[in-house]
Amino acid sequence: MSRLLELAREDGWAQLLPRMARAAAHRFRDSFTASKLRAPGFRARCNPHLSGLSHMRIGRNFSAGDSLWLEAVVEYAGERLSPVLTIGDEVSLSDNVHITCIDSITIGSGTLIGSRVIVTDNSHGVYRGDGQSASDTVPAQRKLHSPAAVVIGRNVWIGDGVAVLPGATIGDGAIIGANSVVTGAIPAGVIAVGSPARFVRRWNEASGVWEPIA
Repeated sequence: MSRLLELAREDGWAQLLPRMARAAAHRFRDSFTASKLRAPGFRARCNPHLSGLSHMRIGRNFSAGDSLWLEAVVEYAGERLSPVLTIGDEVSLSDNVHITCIDSITIGSGTLIGSRVIVTDNSHGVYRGDGQSASDTVPAQRKLHSPAAVVIGRNVWIGDGVAVLPGATIGDGAIIGANSVVTGAIPAGVIAVGSPARFVRRWNEASGVWEPIA
């Protein structure tokens, strides 16, 4: 109560009451979402967009910053899809993270994801093999295509601005440097940077240091 009065003196009731109303609305929304997902401790800040909740499996104490976009796409352009989006316990996302799944994305427990990150198992259109998308078709009308699943291990740290694309696998404890693009396999316990990401350091358990990779 004393903290409430202190805030009222600092900001005035006209500013404090809307803040209290927003906080209460966020708590209600998070509580409802946690119940729907069976994900105790679910928290998201302002303006989250979530769709396909019945195709998501989220663990305990998930947290996200502003403008989370979390979607398991169940229908697009008249095509029915069966996505499975699985997120472990204690996963933390910063602002403006977009995770979109039409087939399979798995994110392990303890993973930390920075701001402005996209994780996707799909693209608008087919560009290899049979049935490729024509260039004169409006991109938004091309069928969604998932060439391979995305798997992110436990205790991974993904920096700001990273793109994790279809077929990417990231091993346990790996670190992905800011603005990198992950398209293939990143082993466990390495630091990877660049576009496409390549590993430059590896954790040495015996020495307890991240050693450069020649």
